[in-house]
Amino acid sequence: MKVGPVEVIVCAFPEPEVDEPVIVSLSRAVQSGAIALIDLVLVMRDAQGVVHVRDLEDDLPPAWSAMVVGSRPLTLLSDADIGIAAESIGNNETALVAALEHRWAQRLAEDVRHAGGVVALHVRIPHETVVRAFEADGVEAT
Repeated sequence: MKVGPVEVIVCAFPEPEVDEPVIVSLSRAVQSGAIALIDLVLVMRDAQGVVHVRDLEDDLPPAWSAMVVGSRPLTLLSDADIGIAAESIGNNETALVAALEHRWAQRLAEDVRHAGGVVALHVRIPHETVVRAFEADGVEAT
C-alpha cells in the first residue's frame, strides 16, 4: 500500500463542540482525494477544567466516521499528541487532533524515495506570516 506524507494537526476552538462548517470543510477535502483522514480525536476541557477525550469509536457524529480511510481508523495519534492538544485549550474549549495523509503529494514522495532522497525538512509557515508576506508585496490576502 502506497502512503503519502502524513502529519498531525491540532485545531483549537473556543467552544465545547466543533462547528459544522469545519466538519464540512474537512469532509470536502477528504472527498476530493487531496487528503485522507487516518485518525481523529476530539479533546474537550469542561468548565471545571477536566479533560474529556473522544475518538471515532466513541459517540461522535457519523459525519466524522464517514471520512475515515478504509473500514476503520488507525490508532496513530499518541497520548503525547492528545496531551499537546489538551494544553492548547482552556475551559469550555475543544481541540480537534487529526492525522492526515497528503494524498496529493503521494506520487512526489514516492519519486523522492525511489531517487534515494528523503524529506530533509518539513515546516508549516503560520498563516499570519504568509498574509504579512503577501501584504508586504502589495497583494491583499486573508
